[in-house]
Amino acid sequence: MPPEPDRELATFAAELETDAIPDRVRDRVGLTVADTLGAIVAGSTDDAVGALARRWTDGVSGGATVIGADGGETVPPLAALCNGAAGTVLELDEGHRFAAGHPAIHVLPALLADAEIGYGDSDAFVRSFVAGYEVAVRTARALGTLQSGYHPHGVWGAVGGAAAVARSRELDPETTRSAMAIAANYAQHTRFEAATEGATVRNAYAGMSNLAALVAADQAEAGFGGLRNGVARHLEHAAAGDVDESALTAGLGDRWEIEHGYFKIHAACRYTHPALDAVAALEAEVDPSAVESVRVETYPAAARLTEPRPRNQLQAKFSIPFAVATALLRGDSGPPAFTDEAITPEAIALAERVTVAVDDEFAARAPEQRGARVTVETADGRRSHEVAAPRGGEHNPFEEARLEAKFRDLVAPVIGADRAATLWERARTPAPPRVLCTLASR
Repeated sequence: MPPEPDRELATFAAELETDAIPDRVRDRVGLTVADTLGAIVAGSTDDAVGALARRWTDGVSGGATVIGADGGETVPPLAALCNGAAGTVLELDEGHRFAAGHPAIHVLPALLADAEIGYGDSDAFVRSFVAGYEVAVRTARALGTLQSGYHPHGVWGAVGGAAAVARSRELDPETTRSAMAIAANYAQHTRFEAATEGATVRNAYAGMSNLAALVAADQAEAGFGGLRNGVARHLEHAAAGDVDESALTAGLGDRWEIEHGYFKIHAACRYTHPALDAVAALEAEVDPSAVESVRVETYPAAARLTEPRPRNQLQAKFSIPFAVATALLRGDSGPPAFTDEAITPEAIALAERVTVAVDDEFAARAPEQRGARVTVETADGRRSHEVAAPRGGEHNPFEEARLEAKFRDLVAPVIGADRAATLWERARTPAPPRVLCTLASR
């Protein structure tokens, strides 16, 4: 019988037990859950996200919490969509460079919504989250580079979300496999241009994946069958080359993908981060008013982000010229640096003096290392700084205290300082989903 990697991966997810997860991985789960909850709570204050949350919670019951500013409850798929969108909007949720996307925000909202109403305990939550994260990243690895124009958000994430929900419900391996295949059937044909052109539908890509994950798990449990080898067959059209199905199971149970993710403190696309780290190293030496030109040399994927005149917050987060300009002007690259109000004539004028180019050495190192060199020309000379890999990843990790400070800065304005401190502490364990959802809502 020929090998069936998707069956093996589904069996791993369905049968994963907490005692098989190393302590260091459990600790990383707590950190990832806490960081992702912080992004969701803070992102819930976005106008569009808030309006959608109010529409779907007004007079509605359903037991699943819409996290953050407006609170309320609704049915799990809609709560998962709202929370997934909230966690995306600030561009501060964790990611994985080999997935070229953000696994946690494609898994956590669906799992929280389902496990909250099912009164799932902490151990079940941990193993379900790990199962979903593993499936999501391994699916992304199998696809490899996507077809030109695709955005990774919304393509492979529902497969991981469905696996997480299936594990939480203790579905058997074959039903889990069907849930994964059905979820792959619901992959979105997302466009990267939505981000680079500021079309905010992009902020809902991960949310829609979480909704699809719950629907897929419901269908599989109800008896709907997925296409045989459905993960690869449904998603192959999004892949630029052949789907490498061996990546679904390579190192399974030995290499834990969650350990290879990254965390963010710059509120912008990860592709901007090497340049922003370089700017942070230079900003004390540079008077923004004296800048004549800035040259950013980086790897090819990042070098696409060249629009100097963003029309809104989303497009600003996907523009290296604007990111560099706003960071130089403000000495900061957190959420306030990328609001609509931050897109000032002064910032645009400086962004128009920023050029972006591919550097062959950086291109050769990617994706293992994603670096950049920033050179600033002023009337009194030239200053340059090179970053081999951005902060927050395996090569240059943050201290936990830095991530906790980020969390409190994001969450305290929404739910209060005391509650934010408690949420961090309970998420780091992590506590059962019902506890986390209650703490994370105002």
